[in-house]
Amino acid sequence: MAGNAENHIHHIRMLGVCGMGMGPLAVYLRRAGLEISGFDDAPAPPMSDILKNAGIKICSDIDAANPPAIVAHSNAVKPGNRQLEAATAAGARRILRGELLAECVREKQLVAVCGSHGKTTTSGMLIQSLLAAGEDIGYVLGGLYRDTSLPPANASAGNPWVVCEVDESDGTIKKFSPEITVVVNLDWDHPDYYKTEADLEQTFVELFARTKRAIFIPAQNERLTRLTKNAPVPVFTVGEEGDFRVRVAAGKSTETRIALSGKFPVAGEITLPVAGRFNILNAATALAVTAYIANRIGVEPLGKYSGICHRQDVLFESGGLRVMADYAHHPTEIGTLLRHLRESTLGKIVAVFQPHRYSRTLQYAGEFAASLAIADEVLLMPVYSAGEPLIEAGKTVCILNAVSKNEKTKFALFEDESALLAQLGGIIPGTAETTVVFIGAGNIDRTASNFVRDLLLSGARAGVPENVFSDRVRPLLSEETVLEKDFPLATKTTFGVGGAARFYAEPGSLEDLRVLLRAALLCDLPVFVLGRGSNVLVPDDGFPGLVIRLSQPRFQNIHVAGESVLRASGGTRLKELAARAARGGVTGFEFLDGIPGSLGGALRMNAGACGASIFDLVESVTWLSPDGVLHKKPREFFAKTGYRNCPELNGAIVLEAELKAAGNAEPDVVFQTMKSFSDRRRATQPREPSAGSSFKNPPGNFAGALIEKSNLKGFAVGGAQVSPVHANFIVNTGGATAGDIIELIRRVRGIIKAAHGIELEPEIVLLGKEWKDVL
Repeated sequence: MAGNAENHIHHIRMLGVCGMGMGPLAVYLRRAGLEISGFDDAPAPPMSDILKNAGIKICSDIDAANPPAIVAHSNAVKPGNRQLEAATAAGARRILRGELLAECVREKQLVAVCGSHGKTTTSGMLIQSLLAAGEDIGYVLGGLYRDTSLPPANASAGNPWVVCEVDESDGTIKKFSPEITVVVNLDWDHPDYYKTEADLEQTFVELFARTKRAIFIPAQNERLTRLTKNAPVPVFTVGEEGDFRVRVAAGKSTETRIALSGKFPVAGEITLPVAGRFNILNAATALAVTAYIANRIGVEPLGKYSGICHRQDVLFESGGLRVMADYAHHPTEIGTLLRHLRESTLGKIVAVFQPHRYSRTLQYAGEFAASLAIADEVLLMPVYSAGEPLIEAGKTVCILNAVSKNEKTKFALFEDESALLAQLGGIIPGTAETTVVFIGAGNIDRTASNFVRDLLLSGARAGVPENVFSDRVRPLLSEETVLEKDFPLATKTTFGVGGAARFYAEPGSLEDLRVLLRAALLCDLPVFVLGRGSNVLVPDDGFPGLVIRLSQPRFQNIHVAGESVLRASGGTRLKELAARAARGGVTGFEFLDGIPGSLGGALRMNAGACGASIFDLVESVTWLSPDGVLHKKPREFFAKTGYRNCPELNGAIVLEAELKAAGNAEPDVVFQTMKSFSDRRRATQPREPSAGSSFKNPPGNFAGALIEKSNLKGFAVGGAQVSPVHANFIVNTGGATAGDIIELIRRVRGIIKAAHGIELEPEIVLLGKEWKDVL
């Protein structure tokens, strides 16, 4: 696919495009001149921003007018995936990510960086080292530089060299024939693919046999020395006793002075911006390969290298507490990491570990227990499956069971993140030095972020909320998040009345939402999630807490999740959801077109119209509880849901729902049904500002009919009036206050109770107050 690839490949769709394997490759291909589009279940910064800046669109559906020629995916994407099936049906060729990379670089002079761990770090160092030596190289990095100005991929039109890390996990390594092969280490891993250690070794023997020019390995590595014994090209070793000789002259916590000799073109001492034996060896390997290709190294040997994200990241450091995160997920690299920390710190080490894949956890339970025991305390999390089917014997508890009875290190398993964070909160030191390190390759970075968030918010409970939100919360939020104080809510409701919210926020991401919720909890502030404001009455004295509105693009997505199933975000407008369903030719959503609300609010109150309710469509709902814990439950969970009420979602912040269509029809037929509903509403409902139906229908009766029988149409208090068009609508005729509306509701209820013996219950939500307290 290199060279003249663009002549026969028009369009590539990449699934999971925001992942660290797929995203940089997408950028590389785009810069090579190919048309690239992507799909991701959870697109999020920074990768989503990188893709956007590269001109790569993240799409929800296959465009029939421009179907891809190729659909690329990882092994985590299983058969039956909707995007995969749709692309195949459109004639696209399926290809694994590793196979696509191999085709991309087939006509290039490939430097393949391989090994069980350290590939991304070594690749990142090698890329910057070659650039510093004046080589205009192409590259694909499986991670992001900490320096955000450095791209994760680059396609060079001039220099034929391209540097890529090549992964052995799924067997696609067999597709590569490198010019130079660099292997930083080799441990038996990926037992889900390689059934025996010999299978893995044979794969590397075959890779060495396909290598065209040179092989680089660590000095005194018995396994790699044995496997390269019959290699057809020169094998160079790197290390204290290697062909490219490196000796540590002096070291600090963040940099190391090393002496170069042997095959390096210039002997002498240089300073590297890295520390720790493992990082020094990786850097030395990068310099050795640079010297081989360019016959020189740069004045600044590693150029702009400043580290790779999620590799020994320092997330927080203050008052004797240091919080770090590392991508390690194999016992060898975990042991290397913890030994480095043990050598560089005199204080306590607390390791939080999330195992990656059930098969690996089962295979190395004993080794994990031994390597983690270098720490003083170990907090274990559930296995991150990475799409692998459950292996009961491979759950995290097998590590716990492998801990020696005489082990002094404290081990504990936490199934719940909140409990784990509470435990960590108890170890925050007074004066003792403590390092907390989050270790794993799954989504443990989110747990680490939540812990740091809590640290940064610590002390908020004793602070004035205004100061907390300005000084502590604002710096934790992305630029996309809106955060205002004393915000007028009348502009955000259909009634157009009421006072201000003490705080108002429109979060730009899920993590921003969690920060806001945590801050409100610490400050003891009430929280209200406002949708389209179509069923809410804001009191004239406003709301003394935090109002959150999910109006940012992150919370307004609609995807086709399966046959006749739509997956929609909580902030999605019901009108847009109905239109999307109609365009897809699915029925059952038509009644939503006339409800001026959002999906989240509709679910919380089981909104309905024209004889249908939103929960008639529900397959599952995903939401956050006020403490920031994520929940997802199927329709069966919501057993108490009834007329205009879903008690299971009281206080919840709905993030997403899967909704099942009633059936299928031609789009024109669906749109015609929607129009008939719309015409009926226009003929029977008022045009003036209102909040929809004012009262719930009592059992066996209709609120509007009862009010009309009592001759209350047109009855008014101030600027609030019972609509002359529909008696169950209270409208703002101009200049109404919330007090006017509340008083009108009070009087209508009193008249109906006296005339019919029925006590009407308001359907409108009174923000921050209970109706029973004001009526």
